[in-house]
Amino acid sequence: MMRASILLTALILILQSCATLTDSPKYQLADSYYEFRQSGSSYKKVFIVTDQDSIKIYSLNGEPLDVVIPSADEYFRKRSFDVDVMTILMKYRPSQPSLPQQLSTNFNGNVYLGYRTDRFQLDFEKTPAGTRKTLRHTAITYGIFGGLGSTAVNPWTTNNNITDEYDGVVLSYGFAFMAGINALTVGVGLGWDNLAGRDKDVWIYQNKPWLGLTLGLNLN
Repeated sequence: MMRASILLTALILILQSCATLTDSPKYQLADSYYEFRQSGSSYKKVFIVTDQDSIKIYSLNGEPLDVVIPSADEYFRKRSFDVDVMTILMKYRPSQPSLPQQLSTNFNGNVYLGYRTDRFQLDFEKTPAGTRKTLRHTAITYGIFGGLGSTAVNPWTTNNNITDEYDGVVLSYGFAFMAGINALTVGVGLGWDNLAGRDKDVWIYQNKPWLGLTLGLNLN
């Protein structure tokens, strides 16, 4: 658990640094195409231009779009292909005949490919000093992943078929669903591990399913 906490803290710091140094439309509104609506209306495709504290909305034919309800909350949505570097912070493995259920935090690294939807909500709040605007961002993404990791290989994880104890290399793959607020993206994954090497045929977790807590860092 301590290893997972250290890894989580380090990756959060990386994510926050990347969000500060880049102007990515993944995390904030940028000059691009979006789907736009206000309360009570349906989404329509628009192009927006951001200029400091203002947002200009244009229809697809280039005409400025009149806002339906002045000072009403505005919603923007963007869908895109998602490429992440992802780690499994911890894996839950169901019980096996020779071992009870396990929670592991071994090192691993994966590439995640998925479909992502980013949602932005621009809230308007009236104050004595004027109207205050607040931009909120959330995201969901789902897809597949694959990568490498390490695992304990010993007599207990091989039904006493070996006497050695070492860290083996596993090839992992599976599916993940993640949710994001700003630059932080966390979720759950369903995966399988395949041990590489001489003891793969006796490893009790070979190609057995597990559930994991995921953390991703967006690359695109």
